[in-house]
Formats: sequence, C-alpha cells, structure tokens
Amino acid sequence: MKTKAFIKGAMVLIVFNIIGKIVGAIYRIPLANLLGVEGIGKYQLVFPIYSMVLTVSVSGIPIAISKIVSEYNSKSQFGDAKKLLKLSLLYLFIVSLISSIFVILCAKVIARLQGSLEIYFCYYGIAPAVLFVGILSVFRGYFQGNLKMLPTALSNLVEQVGKLCFGLILVTKFIKYGVIYGVLGALLGISISEFLALIFLFIYYLIDKKNYKNQNFSVLNKKNITRQLIATSVPITLGGISGPITAIIDSLLVVNLLVFSGFTSNVATSLWGIQSGIVDPLINIPIIIAIAISSSLLPNLTKEYINNNEIEVKSLIEKSFQIILSIALVCAICFVIFGKQILSLFYSKTLDSHQLIVATKILFLGSINLILLSLLQVSSGVLQGMGKQNLTMKAILIGSGIKIILTILLVSMKDINIYGAMISGAVGYFVSFLINYKNICKFSTARIGHKLSLVIIQECLVCLFAFFSNKLFSIAFGEKVSLFCGGIVSVIIFVTTYYILFLMDKSQAISS
Repeated sequence: MKTKAFIKGAMVLIVFNIIGKIVGAIYRIPLANLLGVEGIGKYQLVFPIYSMVLTVSVSGIPIAISKIVSEYNSKSQFGDAKKLLKLSLLYLFIVSLISSIFVILCAKVIARLQGSLEIYFCYYGIAPAVLFVGILSVFRGYFQGNLKMLPTALSNLVEQVGKLCFGLILVTKFIKYGVIYGVLGALLGISISEFLALIFLFIYYLIDKKNYKNQNFSVLNKKNITRQLIATSVPITLGGISGPITAIIDSLLVVNLLVFSGFTSNVATSLWGIQSGIVDPLINIPIIIAIAISSSLLPNLTKEYINNNEIEVKSLIEKSFQIILSIALVCAICFVIFGKQILSLFYSKTLDSHQLIVATKILFLGSINLILLSLLQVSSGVLQGMGKQNLTMKAILIGSGIKIILTILLVSMKDINIYGAMISGAVGYFVSFLINYKNICKFSTARIGHKLSLVIIQECLVCLFAFFSNKLFSIAFGEKVSLFCGGIVSVIIFVTTYYILFLMDKSQAISS
C-alpha cells in the first residue's frame, strides 16, 4: 500500500507537470518565433543567473521542509510541522528579498561579464520572481511533506498558464521597440506567473489548514527546528547550486570559446541559443517526470527509513528506478527517431536548414543526457530521503567539476564546438550518478537491475514499433502526419507493454 501511495503521488505530479510542460512548450514556440535565435540566446543568458540565485536562496528549503515535515508527521509531531512552516516562511522571505535586491544591484556587472551589456535591464524584469518563488517553495515543501502532491502540481500549472498568457502579451507589446525589449517582456511574464502561483497556493493553504486544527502535539522549540532545517537544507543547497553555477559558467564560456575557435559572435550566440533555448527545453520535458518521482519518493522514503522498514525502503527505491528507466528510455528513443521532425514542425520559422541539422544533432546527444540526468535526479532523491544529502552534494560537485573541464577542452575545438557542451554534460551526469548509486548500494539492498531485462524488452518493442510506424506513415501521409501517428503508436505500445510486463506481475502487486 505504501508503494501505491508513492506511485499515486508521483502520477499526480507527472500528469499535471506534463500538462504544464506542454503549455510551456506551446509558449516556447511562439516565443522563439517572436524573438528569433539571437533573441532566445539573450533570453538564455539571463536565465542561468536567475536559476543560480534561486538555487542559493531557495533550492534546499522545499526539499528539507518536505523531509522534516514527513519525519515530524511519522512521530505525530504536527505542532512542530506548523512551527517549521512559519519559521521557513520568515527565513525565505528575508533571504529571497535580499537575493532579489542583489539581482537588481548587480545587473550591469553581470551583463558586462556575459559580454552583452544591453541585457542588464532584463534582470529587473526577473528580479521580483526570486522573491515570489522563495515564498512559494515553502508552501510546496510543506504540502509534499504531508504527502499532498496536488497543490504543488496545480500551482505549477497556474505558473505555466500565467507565463503563456502574460509572457506572450508582453513580448508582443514590447518587441516593436526592439528584440531586447521583447526579452524584457518575456521575463516580466515569468515574474507575474510566479506571483499568481503564490496567490493560488496561499489560498489553498488557508482552506486546507482547517484539517489540522486539533493536531498540535509539539516537542521541539524554535531553536531546535531551525538547527535541523539548516543542517538538512545546506548540503542540499550546496549540491543543487552546482547545476546553476555550471549553467552560468556555460553562459560565460561557451559563446566565448566558440568565438575563440573561429566562429563569429552572432553565429556563436545563435549556436548557444539553439542548444539552451530550443533543444534544452525539449529535453527538460521528460526530466519533470524524474523530478516528480523524486518529489513523491522523498517524504515516503523518509518515513519508511525512519521506521526501519527495510522491505518497503527496498521496494520504493527499486520501483522508482524501474519507472524512471522505462520512461526516460522511451522518451530518448522518440527524440532520436522523431527529433528532426519535431524540430522542423515547431521551429521551421526560427531555424534555417543548417541550424535544423545542428539542432537535430544536439537533440540526439541530449537524449543521452536525458537518461543520465533522470537517473541522477532519482538517485539524489533516494539519498536525501535516507538522510544522506551530504553524499549527494559531493557526487554532484564532482560531476559538475568534470563537466566544466570537459566543456573548456571540447567546445574550444572547432570540429566539436557546441556539441562539446552536451558531451561534457553526459560525462558529468554519469559520474555523479555512479557515485550516488554506489552509496545507495552501501546503505540499502535495493538494486537498479531489478526487472532491468523487462525494461530492455519493453524499450526494444517501443523502438521497433516507433521506427516502422514512422516510416510507414511518412510514405503514406507525409512527415507531419507520420510524427503525430508515430507518436500515438509509441505511447500505445509503451502503455500496453508497461501494463503487461509490470502491472500484471503478481509478485509486484504483493510487494505493493
């Protein structure tokens, strides 16, 4: 029953996050067409800084809150969970406000370092989002710690819909003054969407808190709760910050390395825009599944690990790996088979014929990153659920260091150029995952090889049906129809094989 509860929570997050990502993809397509490749490149220069500031001020807190609230609930310390929420709101408000002010004050310095001074005032548009996301993350962590995934899922959807509506309206109004103003409009749209999501979650909390009126048992004081929050969140933050820092280093290095290798500044910025603004968002769509599984797994695994339920811990970990491997592999297969058609369909107005070839190759390499990053995300969630966030931090920092070194070496080679950024990412993710997995094996009896043969059989079937159905429909109806029909066939085969190979397994039903 515990495994079923975990899967149910993960499915709620997955379904709503996929809907949100679809909305986000719908937003990205006209955004790319409005701003162009160079405009998207400038848009993506701002984002790594925004992500880093969010990671420093926010990232560790929701995960820590989710984990600690789950611990308190397992011991019936519901009053301590409420104290934690109030303390976290105060802490995140102060830290996020300071971070937001930092972005505004340092905008010109950051833009100058990035080699594009004109984008400095775009940071003013994204700065309010830092404050809103900080407070928003506290509520999300609290709900997830109470094993309630729906509020987080719905707030994500509100966020994406708000970005779609307000972002495109502002871009359309501002773009007539120049591309850089269009970028500012897009970033202001993000701030507005985060504010709407915050309002939604706050109202949800006011309605939901009535369910906890008589649950006030408390044994800890504010000092002890604060100490536990810091001890849990700091390692998670330090581990999480490596991703945005690496992205910032990429934004500082990649364009300059491409210019150093012989490309013009405009071409280098366009290549960066293709990878970070067009391909990366496509790859990130399946990554949300890994994030959803990790978010649902963390409080469930924490509860069972504290109660020394080794059988349930093993079941939760192995089921997580089995689900993410099945989904990540099939998504990677679809990107390999349908990649060029997807890019051609959605970005025909943005990419010329040469850029389309480049984007297709980057997407092929990104499919490998998709698998490795999904495994890294879930393995990190496992270790955090087991209270081993220090080990996760070390693994991610090591992998990020390797990625940065390889990026410098590979991107500066003209024959490899932008593809080096993807190759270095794959190596870094792989190393981090291997370290995580070694630690998981050390502290549990769970293994990633559980039902691996069935996963491989499933992926082979999906690959064969996807490939031949795509070719068949392409000959009969053309590429656009074949993309749609081939995608439907792939989904049907995946769902059917998953049901036959996993859900009909009696032993799996018993362990659930």
